[in-house]
Amino acid sequence: MNSEYFAMTRKAAAAVLGTLLASSLLIAQNPTPLITKSPADLVAVLKSDASQKEKADACRELAVIGNKDALDVLIPLLADEKLSHMARYALETMPDPAVNPALRNALPQLQGRQLCGTIITLGVRRDAEAVKPLGEYLSNPDPDVAQAAARALGDIGTVEAQRLLMAALRNVNDANRLSVCEGLLRCADNALKSGRPRRAIRVYDALRQQTSVPHQVKAGAVRGAIIARGESGLDLLRECLQSENYIVFAAAVRTAIESKETGVTAALTDALQKIPADNQVVVLNALAHRGDPAALPAIIEMAKNGTQALKLAAVRAIGQIGQPTTIPALVDLMGSTDREVSQAARESLAAIPGQEVDNVILKMLAGENPSDRLTALQLIGRRRMQSAVPNLRKATGDGDGRVRTTALKRLGELGGPDQLGDLLNFLLRTTDNADLNAAEESIIALVARAGAPQSAAETIVGRLGAAQPQAKSALVRVLASIGGPAALKAVREACKDSNPEVRAAAIRSLGSWKTLDAAPDLLELAKNASETTDRSVALSAYLGLANNAELPPEPRLSMCQQASSLIERVEHKKLLLAALGSIHTVESVSMIAPYLDDAATKEEASAAVVAVSEAILRDGANKANAEKILPALRKAAESTGNADLGRRARALLRRAESR
Repeated sequence: MNSEYFAMTRKAAAAVLGTLLASSLLIAQNPTPLITKSPADLVAVLKSDASQKEKADACRELAVIGNKDALDVLIPLLADEKLSHMARYALETMPDPAVNPALRNALPQLQGRQLCGTIITLGVRRDAEAVKPLGEYLSNPDPDVAQAAARALGDIGTVEAQRLLMAALRNVNDANRLSVCEGLLRCADNALKSGRPRRAIRVYDALRQQTSVPHQVKAGAVRGAIIARGESGLDLLRECLQSENYIVFAAAVRTAIESKETGVTAALTDALQKIPADNQVVVLNALAHRGDPAALPAIIEMAKNGTQALKLAAVRAIGQIGQPTTIPALVDLMGSTDREVSQAARESLAAIPGQEVDNVILKMLAGENPSDRLTALQLIGRRRMQSAVPNLRKATGDGDGRVRTTALKRLGELGGPDQLGDLLNFLLRTTDNADLNAAEESIIALVARAGAPQSAAETIVGRLGAAQPQAKSALVRVLASIGGPAALKAVREACKDSNPEVRAAAIRSLGSWKTLDAAPDLLELAKNASETTDRSVALSAYLGLANNAELPPEPRLSMCQQASSLIERVEHKKLLLAALGSIHTVESVSMIAPYLDDAATKEEASAAVVAVSEAILRDGANKANAEKILPALRKAAESTGNADLGRRARALLRRAESR
């Protein structure tokens, strides 16, 4: 075996061991060194009655520092079922020339897995003198042995090893065919790496022309045959691209994707016109992976005149290659009557970087066709074109409603604090419901992205006085999304507005507040608002706030307790039960229990009891708490008409009773 190989291998192993040792010093005060003994001491361990682990550790260390003095103890271990692997581990990297003959001489004394392992080790060591004895094992009745020999001969890779494997291939049985082929592929790969391509080509050609080899072997042989030929492999690539055998065709395509040879792109584009449609799609995908702009004329032709599947593959390939020169073609394809092709063209255009594409999109936005303007707005969003903000501001005044609302959405996504005033002005002056909703959503999105939400809240509060009821309602909802003291104060005032629409919006906004700061206001309104409708809306909002599981459970339970005396209507009872079902305490179960006797609420109450009980028992309830939920669980199991809910209740009942 090559002495340079051994030197490099042992140096690398020593470096790794040194790194591991240094790392161990960082995590242990008294580390055990990885190299603990001298070679002689390690040999002594193997000769002693030490444990299997101690002997395995000795073999590991001998792999780094062992020499020929260890052969007398390591070679006999090759037959040991428990230590054979570790003995080979020690021998594989040992540079002494005495190792190879020792391994060869051991072969007749071995069988089964131990024989297979030693054969593999001779292959790893690339022992040329082992070729003849290994060749005799190619016909061994044990398929594991024959297969190990074939692969080892491939690793050794000499001319004689190749000859033996080629001879074996002629008469090999099905069980061993793959291993012989694999051995030949290894021979060819080794020949190619060592600068002997003609030897490699002979093997690759022989395998690819075989009719009985496994698919993966044929594919590997095709790939190798093309690569080994270098520039002259282009002719074979062209031939294989037109093969009727899909395995050969697919291997050629895969090789083309990997190859850096000039002329590969031309071979692929030439094949496009000569192969079946299904294969054309595969070649288009390969051209996309290669990313060579030289392929674009052929790809664009397919995008314009191919079948739908070819058009889609071609359009996507254009986007992957990503050249500005394809912009006109993609713009034309976006006008296709085939929606899938049109959408693919939009996505490809969006994927191409550069100002040239941005300019085309802005030109589309200024065009006469509303459909084109909508497409431009979609592309602006896909490309995150913040430079288009001035154009978006202008588009919010478009005569087409869909364009206006989409422009508003994009302005909220891409605009900055400077655009807040423009959006507020739009919201205050519009009378169109769709525009109003779009402006509201846009402002919410913009403020959420801005770095100073409270400053934005103050700006919005300043606009409330000039707002008509519909706009004021929208602004109140925006303030609820922001939160904070200024917003709460303004929404609280809006609850007193003379317009019922504004009052309802304000009350509901308090119910969506992100903190419990709004709870006292809602409770007061639920108790004392002058209008029945306002009291009902406030109570619903209050219970909705109590149902916010992101807020602490204790104050939410208190809210439910305070609301219970106000509840008369069935819908409010159900809202209360929903809130209690999200509060996982024994007290919550106690509050739910009375509603199990109400025909209008027994199902909701049963579901709430089950939800809370599951959480309590899952969290490891003590016996006292388990006993407290038993009556409600029994009642829920009896009351519900839902079979699944009843099963869950009975299962929980059994768990609670067993505590």
